[in-house]
Amino acid sequence: MKKRGRKCLYETAVKTRFPEIREWLQSGATEKQIADNLGIACSTFYRYKAEKKEFAELIKNGRQALILQLRGAIVKRAIGFTYTEKKRYKKKDETGAVCEYEEETERQALPDVAALNLCLKNYDSENWANDPQALEMKEKELQLRREIAESSGW
Repeated sequence: MKKRGRKCLYETAVKTRFPEIREWLQSGATEKQIADNLGIACSTFYRYKAEKKEFAELIKNGRQALILQLRGAIVKRAIGFTYTEKKRYKKKDETGAVCEYEEETERQALPDVAALNLCLKNYDSENWANDPQALEMKEKELQLRREIAESSGW
């Protein structure tokens, strides 16, 4: 008995395009955009992701490089950095001829407070919070729970 319905596109439309999918993931494409690029429905994309372990791993690992780049960028922005700015100018000289010249300037990007706050919340959450009193209250609550646990014989 023959199977009815459309033939599975996984082997032809998806598996053969793993290198492209990896590039799309690293450039920040969404799963919907990837499904559109592959010519499959989002529901089919999610089904393949659930059923095909190699595809799920590709999606997971493909984003890791992007996540590392984003982490590096947010930390760099939080700390501040120097960069070289290049400007091109056109100017007429005394004879009326147009001269082009390029100017390079060393610039300093100051630390970004929002990026600093985000980094500290993620990398040092035990010591950093928007509300220091709330952090202090949580520490007191934790200490109280420890005392109760010790006194009850835990």
